[in-house]
Amino acid sequence: MSALSIWTMPSSAARVVFKPPGDRAPKTSAGGASRNDSTCGIASNKPPGENVTPLLPESDIGLTLAEHPTIFIYVPETSAKAVFFSIQDANSNNIYQDYLNLPQKAGIIRVKLPISSPGLKVDQKYKWSLAMICTPSLEPDSPFVSGWIHRVSFANTLNNTQNLTLDSVIKLAASGLWYDTIFTLAELRRAQPNNQILTTSWQDLLNSVGLNAIANEPVIN
Repeated sequence: MSALSIWTMPSSAARVVFKPPGDRAPKTSAGGASRNDSTCGIASNKPPGENVTPLLPESDIGLTLAEHPTIFIYVPETSAKAVFFSIQDANSNNIYQDYLNLPQKAGIIRVKLPISSPGLKVDQKYKWSLAMICTPSLEPDSPFVSGWIHRVSFANTLNNTQNLTLDSVIKLAASGLWYDTIFTLAELRRAQPNNQILTTSWQDLLNSVGLNAIANEPVIN
C-alpha cells in the first residue's frame, strides 16, 4: 500500500476481529535456534510477553496485498543491541537482508521491506527471520524468530485503497489480510495517538489472534 491518506470516523460500534483465512505456514517454519538466551530476549521458559514475539496469527503466516509489506515484532528488554533481518522465498533464495539497531526500550518494532528491495510476487510465500545479535557478531546459533508472508491479489476495493479508515481496517481483518490490517491500524494510531477508539481496536485485533500478553505494548519505532 502506498501514499496513504489517513483519517478515521468516530463510530465505535464495530470491533476489529481478525478472521483467519485458513492458510498455513509450511512445516519448516518453526522458529527458535539451538541456543536459548534469556538475556537476549528468547528463552523457552519465559512466559508470554517476555519473549521476542512475531505479531502473527497462530498459523505463523499472514496474507498481504503489499509488494513491500511491514512486519511487526515484539522485543522485550534484551542485552542485544542489534538484529539481523532476512527474508527468503520458498526455495530459500535471499530476497533481502540487513542489520538493524534495536531501540533502547521494550516494545513492538516494525520492519519494512524497503522499496529498493525486490518486491514480493503474487501467489508466492516468503519466510522472514529476525536473529538476535547477543554477542559481538552474528553467530550460527544466534536465537531467532520467524514467520511467513503470502502475497495475494484481490480484485476488489481493498486493493490500492488510498483513503484508509477504521472501517477499512475492519474489512481488511474480515478478509484475512493480516499484514495489511496491522500496518493500517498502526498507521492510524501513529497519526492519532490519543484516539482511544484506535487503542481499543489495536487491543481487539491482537486479542483476536491470541496476542493478549502484548496487546498493551507500545509500537516504538
